Order: sequence, then structure tokens, then C-alpha cells
Amino acid sequence: MRSSISLPVIERLVIRNFSLYPGEHGNGLDVAFDNGISVIAGINGIGKTTLLTLLLRLLLGPSNPEKATKNVGRVSQRRLVEPKKFDFFASRVPEKLDDDAYATLHFSVGQRKVEVSRYMRDMRLKGVKVSGRKHTPASETEFIEELAAMSGVLSAYDFHLVVRYLQFFGEDRLPLLWEPAAQFEFFKVLFFDESVADTLNKLFAMIQKIDSEYRNRTNILNRRRSSLPSPERPTVAIEVQTTQGQLKEAKVSAAEAEAEYVSLKLEFDMLQREENQLLLQADDGQIKLAELEAQFSQADAKFILQALPTLGDKERFLMQGYATGCGCFICGAKSKKLLSGISKKIRKGHCFVCDSQTPASTPADVIPISANEIHKIEAELDAIRTHLVASDVKLNDIDERTARLAPLLRSAATKRALTLQAVEALDMLRPTDDGQQAYDVYSEIDREQAELDVLADNRKRYTSEYRAAVDNAQEEMSALKADLETRLTNYAMEFLQERVSVAFNRQTPFKIATGADRVNIPAFTVKMTSGTHKLPSERSNSSSVSESQKEFLDLAFRMTLLDMINNQGQKMLVIETPEASLDSWFMRRAADLMRSFAPEDSTAPRKVIATSNLNGTEMIPALLGLVDAKGKISKLPSHRSNHFINLLELTPSPAALAESRAAQLLQEELGRFLDAK
Repeated sequence: MRSSISLPVIERLVIRNFSLYPGEHGNGLDVAFDNGISVIAGINGIGKTTLLTLLLRLLLGPSNPEKATKNVGRVSQRRLVEPKKFDFFASRVPEKLDDDAYATLHFSVGQRKVEVSRYMRDMRLKGVKVSGRKHTPASETEFIEELAAMSGVLSAYDFHLVVRYLQFFGEDRLPLLWEPAAQFEFFKVLFFDESVADTLNKLFAMIQKIDSEYRNRTNILNRRRSSLPSPERPTVAIEVQTTQGQLKEAKVSAAEAEAEYVSLKLEFDMLQREENQLLLQADDGQIKLAELEAQFSQADAKFILQALPTLGDKERFLMQGYATGCGCFICGAKSKKLLSGISKKIRKGHCFVCDSQTPASTPADVIPISANEIHKIEAELDAIRTHLVASDVKLNDIDERTARLAPLLRSAATKRALTLQAVEALDMLRPTDDGQQAYDVYSEIDREQAELDVLADNRKRYTSEYRAAVDNAQEEMSALKADLETRLTNYAMEFLQERVSVAFNRQTPFKIATGADRVNIPAFTVKMTSGTHKLPSERSNSSSVSESQKEFLDLAFRMTLLDMINNQGQKMLVIETPEASLDSWFMRRAADLMRSFAPEDSTAPRKVIATSNLNGTEMIPALLGLVDAKGKISKLPSHRSNHFINLLELTPSPAALAESRAAQLLQEELGRFLDAK
């Protein structure tokens, strides 16, 4: 049995210089997540889902499983790969993101505190601290491997799997409870002994590989058989002539196919080289642009300092705005009452802008700089920006041309292979000068069939070994069965008003590969009553329950697994709340379910981070525990105010709020449960 697992628990999120989340005062976002439920609220399109995705990607980085699938129980390549381009967050803002746009996530894994910072433009690592000490991982994948080791799971892939699909219940959530293979995958990752899990993974990959090779080679062999004459037919002169003629035609077709392939391959390779060159130039351009922008900012500041060298000069410049009626050059305020306050600050030796202590004397190191020098730097900046825009246009054009060319190249490669195969088959039939066939194609086909039979035997043998490994795992699941059944039933009953029971089935059929025999795996099924079923009936798939029942039974299954791997320790769920499918009564029950998972008074860190729409429902006050048994909503106490994160105050004002009625409705809704200030 696997030892206790400690998955990440988020403590704080900081975002800097990302215009989607400017924060309340324009300095960025800084949010702490305490025990219990933290509700991220807003209206459609304001950035709730993007924020949850950011939390996920700060933990996992830009990497993804090598082969995406909707059924996590059918993965043989258990590896993570980094995408060539990851612009999920960069595409959500109009500005070009530089190194000053980044986010930092503070979280704990067991007893270790981890702080990871990533650049918003592509989620590359900016910096890592573990237990307060700076840490430099060798690579992105290496960092995820280290987090996996801290958590107690076998690999970076397993860590990605449990964080993304167990801890996060977002838009891309997978139906774990309703897929026996997915259930088995999580049992394997979380509970099975490491040697058993490793054996199952290796055997599964081997069976998939053999099955794929067997089917591909069988398909080719069958095509070869269909292209040959019957071996019983006598060989006569006319057949020899026909074979010679067919061979000549086949060689012409092969030569044409080869020429077409070579031409397309040359064009494709040229596009790849051109793209690589443009990317290198763009990288150089970005570096030069950053250097020039820093140089320009410094020159611009020096020019202003040169124009206004003394504090008196700066004061007179500001006063000029008020004196002429233009008002403050910064904010436009025109009240002359502000002048006395500015003068008072200066007399006391404080800056009237940032309130810092002002120097006693005028700086003596002001370096003269001309406007022409600044214009020169501006011209260089414009030239680089123009070049980068042109490079982007060229890269987009190359991407489009490559996308059009790739299927043509694949088709040409297939045609080339088939024509060469036809030449080979006909050449085998061509007689030698002494009238004897140089090569017995039928014997070769028999040898190929014999090799396929060996593959089939190996597939059968490995499937038998996989079945034996599953039997070992079945014994481990027997020890967990009662605990899992009880917990899942309790969570399900908290949400549903129907009678619910959970049944453990050791004989759930599972087909590893197309040509492999079935294997029986352990899985749980749900039985429940309904308006038409007075006795509990089995609900074997998600279509046998309502949308809300499906969502929250799947959520209950996740809560059960998280409870079991670390019952007394820390745990966390991040949820995109599906309140649209719930009526008021079930909203309260769903909220109760989540709050029971993460009580605020827990001694160990237990948290739920949930998003919800401001849509006039009871979901938000219910999540915050502000709705009593009679449906009365109380105010959120000030000491719990950090449990409510209002994105309307932390993001750019949406167009909807320009309508006074819409703004009024939202304020009325917030007023129902927010503490008066």
C-alpha cells in the first residue's frame, strides 16, 4: 500500500503587470487563500476561468501529456512535453508581455513551503524557492518531477494527472466516477504499491505497442497478399510478359511518386529553415528592443531632469498648470486649494508626488542630453518594432503554408511507400535468366505471418501478466473498499435527497487494446433511488443521472479520494462551480458539501477555491455559509472578508457596468451579503 500523499495547497497568489488583473489600486493582484472556502466572484467574461487556469499553470507550467486523451485510463505514453508555443495568457491582453509581467504562487507540499514565479507571456519559470531557499531546477520537467517526489507520487506525469484532474474541477474536468478505467488509473496512482503500479504501467505500454505493431503489419501483409496471383496458377509465357509490363509501369509510377515527394520535402524543409531563422531573429530583436526601451526610459528621465534640475523648477512646473487653469498635469484636478498642501510638503522636505525625503541640495550630476539623442533612440525602437511585426506576419504566413503543405507531404510519402512496395512485389515475381523465380514471395509471406503469430503470442502473454498484476492490486483495493464506500456514500447523501449506496465490483471488464483479451479491474458503481425507482438502482454511466447529479457525484468521488490519501493532513480543491444546473435548494446542499470538505476551523490546511457568477442566486452566500435553514441571508463578517474575492474591483471595468441599471443590480446583489463598510 502506498504511503501518505501530500498534494499542493495554495496559500497566496501575486500577479504583476498583467492588465487583465490590475488590482484595486493598479498595482496588481495579491490574494491570500485561508482555510475554508474562498469564492472568486464576477460576471461572465471578467476572468474567473482564466484565474483558475493561472493557478493550475503556475503549479504545472506549460507542459502537457505527450498524447492527449479524454480517457486517462488509456494512456501508454506517460510523459510530459513542453509545447513549442504557450500563449494562453498572452492572448488575453492587448499589450505585448515583457519580463515584468509575471505571477508568483505560494503553496505548501506537506511540510515544505514552495514559491514559484512564472512569466505571464509563456509560463516559463522565472524563479523557485523551496523552504525559503532559492532553487534552480535543471528544466521545467525536472521541476515537476521534484514536486512529484515531494508529493509522494511516482512521476511528473502522475503529479500532472492528480493536480489537473483530481484537485482541479474546472472546465476540462473528466468524468472519473463514470469511467471504470479512469477510476482504476487514480487507484493505481494514489493507492497501489509502487512496484505494482510500475508493473501495470510497463505492461500496459508494452501491450499497446505490440497490438499497434501487429495491426499495422497485418494490414500491410493483407495488401501484399491481395496484390499477388494465386500460387496454384501455372506460370505461362503470357503471365511472364504481363509481370514484366506491370513491373515497368510500377517503376515509372514509383519514380513519379519519388519526384513528387522530394519536391514537397524540399519545400517543407525550406519553410522549416526559414521559420527557425525568423524565430532566432525575433529573439534577437526582442532582446535589442528590451535594451533600447530601458535606454530610452533612462534618457527620457535624464531629459526631464535636465529640463527641471531643481526642486523649485519642478514645483513651478506643477504650479503653472494650476495657474493657467489647466489643472494638475497628472490627474487634471483644478482646485487651487491643493497648492497649499503641495507647498507645505516641500517646505517640510518631502516630495509632493511620492512623499519621500527630498535632498538638501540640487543634484550635481545631471548629464546633459539632447532631444535629438532621444529621437534617435525612438527611431531605432520604431525600426525594431516594425521589423518584429513584419516577422510575425512572415511567421503566420509560414504557419499557413506549412499547414497546407503537411497533409500533401504525408500523402506523397504514403504514395511513395505504396509504389515502392508494388515494385518490390512485382520484382519478386520476375523470373531469372534460367527461368526460375529469384525470390519466393509466398515463402516470405509465410515468414511474415509466423512473426505476426509470435507478436500475437507475446500480446497474449503480457495480457496474462497484466491480469496477474491486477489481481495483486485487487487485494490492495479490498483493504480500501469499505472506507471508500462509506466516505463516498456520505458525501453523495449530503448532496442528494435520494437514498444512495456505493457498490464495489471486482469484475468490471476492461479492454487494454483492440486485439487483446479483456481484463477485469476493480471499480465502484453508484445505486440510488429516484421518483420512478423506489428501490436503489444501479447508475452505470453519466447519462443515467441528471446533469447536477452527475457533476456533484463526480465531485464527491474526488473529495473521497483526497480524504483517503491524507485524511488528517492538508487538502485542497479548486472548483468552477456549475451553479447554472442547480435550483436554490440544491445550491445550498452543494455549498454544504464543499464546506464540509474544508471547514474554516480545521487545524490542518483544508481549502476550497471556487468561482461563481454574480447572477442573483444563493450560491455565493451559501458557499460562504451565510444562509440559514430558513433561507435568510446574513452579512459577511469583516474578519472573514478575505474569503470573498470580488473581481469587479480587481479587473478593468466591463462594458456591462456602463449601464447604470446593470451596475445597480450588481451592487444590490453584493449588498445582500457583504458587510457594510
